[in-house]
Amino acid sequence: MKYRKAVSFLIDNFPQYQKTGANGYKPYPDRMLSLLLWLGNPHLCFPCIHIAGTNGKGSVAHMLAAVLQSSGLKTGLYTSPHLTDFRERIKVNGHMIPESEVISFITHFSENRMNELGKEKPSFFDMTTAMAFQHFAKQKVEVAIIETGLGGRLDSTNVLASQSVVLSIITNIGLDHCDILGNTLAEIAVEKAGIIKRGVPLVLGEFHPESFPVIQEQALKMGAALTCASDCPYLLYSIEGDSLYQRENVRTALCALEVLRKTQTQWKAVITEHSVKKGLQSFKTLTGFHGRWERVGERPTVILDTGHNAHGLSYLKEQLSKEAYHKLYIVYGVVREKKLSETESLLPKDAWYFFTQPAIERALPAELLEEWAKEKGFFGERVSSVREAFSKACAAASPHDMILVTGSTFTVADVLENFFCKGKK
Repeated sequence: MKYRKAVSFLIDNFPQYQKTGANGYKPYPDRMLSLLLWLGNPHLCFPCIHIAGTNGKGSVAHMLAAVLQSSGLKTGLYTSPHLTDFRERIKVNGHMIPESEVISFITHFSENRMNELGKEKPSFFDMTTAMAFQHFAKQKVEVAIIETGLGGRLDSTNVLASQSVVLSIITNIGLDHCDILGNTLAEIAVEKAGIIKRGVPLVLGEFHPESFPVIQEQALKMGAALTCASDCPYLLYSIEGDSLYQRENVRTALCALEVLRKTQTQWKAVITEHSVKKGLQSFKTLTGFHGRWERVGERPTVILDTGHNAHGLSYLKEQLSKEAYHKLYIVYGVVREKKLSETESLLPKDAWYFFTQPAIERALPAELLEEWAKEKGFFGERVSSVREAFSKACAAASPHDMILVTGSTFTVADVLENFFCKGKK
């Protein structure tokens, strides 16, 4: 089995939320625990930092990974979704899992486990999570940073137990995936707070009066010492590709590192001011971080940003206000379940939009996106594919203009795949 065939087998045979939505979401317990038991419980072989949150969890995960590997610790990093290569999800010290190991894992499962399960197959995310845990165990990582996929309480990653989790982090609570997690911040906070482990310290990135009492109550119930990053007057270090909306993520990462220094005495000597500074200043390069206010072109300026909900777009709006350009072109494509009404006030009205749809089943059809946008006073044109939309934006833009690609991880992924990843190994 070759690598592309192995990944295709994984995508075709296991339900995937990122592609199909709620039909691909399977709450974790029985299937995930059974899969890990079959593999020898690799998730119990290394200490973990477990991260949930509506936005920022990927950024915080990459920042922490960069600092910890700069501190000399062999560091695993598990995030989702990927942009152009499945292996982006699973890294050790910034290096993606080898193609040969992906092939081996899927071949072993298909030949020795698949037929026993019948209809009770794991989800795509179950399989990916188990693959990450096994890779980290084989690599004998000294710490692994694990990002939840969706929610927390029923997420596949929440098989992690207090015996292996050294720190839990909730970056923030916002309205997203409301069809699964709840329609209020308090309801969503219940799901995110499900990652809090008994006796394991917790860092909360951003304070919100509606969600904080829920998180505080669960932390008290579990005996988890709660530290709020918003209360900590840390000197904010500069970071690679500095942008305004990373400020809270940097604060959360610094708070997490301080808690680790206090609670994990074996790491106190290695997590130094030098390693923190070095890691943050190079966190994108060290970890292969992409897609968050990523500047990939000049004259015209081309920015890729995976902001896709109201909470994320609020930071994007602030960042745009600090940029200088003559005219703004936006390649905009979203997925079906997003509540467009919540993003209306956060999208610039003085831009020209290319309303499009990423190449996934979950995509909102471009004609429906255009219909909504024009009713709300946005100007632009409908384009059937992201590739064509970006090409049109490039043709229209002058050297002093800006092109912003946003609305969905998959819209950004389509542009990266078609225009910026040629010859990628």
